[in-house]
Amino acid sequence: QGPKTWDAKVERLEDLLEEVKDLYNASYPQDHVDDEDREVGTDTDGLLWVRYTGHAAETREEQIEKLDGLLREVQSLYNERYPLDQVNDVEREVGLDADGLLWVRYTGHSGETREKEIDELQALLAEVKVLYSKKYPLDHVDEIEHEVSIDADGLLW
Repeated sequence: QGPKTWDAKVERLEDLLEEVKDLYNASYPQDHVDDEDREVGTDTDGLLWVRYTGHAAETREEQIEKLDGLLREVQSLYNERYPLDQVNDVEREVGLDADGLLWVRYTGHSGETREKEIDELQALLAEVKVLYSKKYPLDHVDEIEHEVSIDADGLLW
């Protein structure tokens, strides 16, 4: 038997298998043969049950990433629909009063966030002071009572 005969037999068997699957699915519409992630059965009382096993290939991280993407999409659509009420802007609340007047309430930063920002700004200020002192060694930024200047004759005082 040549390869053509063998391939023809395999193709014929695959066609028969599809036909049997179609007949089974027509007879038992609740239990589809090709649904590998779903199992259907009946309990002792004759109640139909369905067990979904899910896809093993999809990890929890992939599910979270997928849901996070959907959340960003929904937030973007919300922000397009309601441009005055940005869903990502947690420091601002927008609403309407009883007369239909639009109001905006700014709540500011939480204490921890504010302290963190202040610490970052103080670190940047210290870095700028160091750089300034390197560039102008005779003029120390931190010495408030010590003022340095140049007079009309060009003398440093």
